[in-house]
Amino acid sequence: MDTEMKITAKGPRYGFERGFCLPDVEFITIAGARKRLSDFKGLSNLVVILTGEDGASLPSAMAEADAAIRSHDGHVIAVLPAASPAAFSWPFDVVADPDGAVRGHLSSGGPPRLTVYITDRWGEVAFACRTDRGDPPPQPAGLLDWLAFVDHQCPECFPSEWPV
Repeated sequence: MDTEMKITAKGPRYGFERGFCLPDVEFITIAGARKRLSDFKGLSNLVVILTGEDGASLPSAMAEADAAIRSHDGHVIAVLPAASPAAFSWPFDVVADPDGAVRGHLSSGGPPRLTVYITDRWGEVAFACRTDRGDPPPQPAGLLDWLAFVDHQCPECFPSEWPV
């Protein structure tokens, strides 16, 4: 598989926090599609899951919540050290990243640990969880709550459009 990718920015030494924008990283999905984070700009709130030594079950749980994710204009991108057979059935983009090239530009580096970012449609991080700094692994229900919050806070929405 062609794993060439172009990185237009490198993450800060300790990963991204709320208020940062994720860099525009180009990646190739396990389905062979070449994509960039900027492809989703203005279109989708993102849930970016970087798995490693921990968090391998989170993408499967998020696959089960796909309808709820889509209801908040969400899109999941899961970056795994290696693609598992189950990953081919997940309804979102999956990136096999055995050399850590994608992870290296979206996380703090070091040994691969679970990192999750939720961004708004413009790439600004609203939620960041990094188990390498001691954050507890997020639960799917909590991520869906954050995604709903981000969806309702988007700049193109007005309070009159918020659900009651």
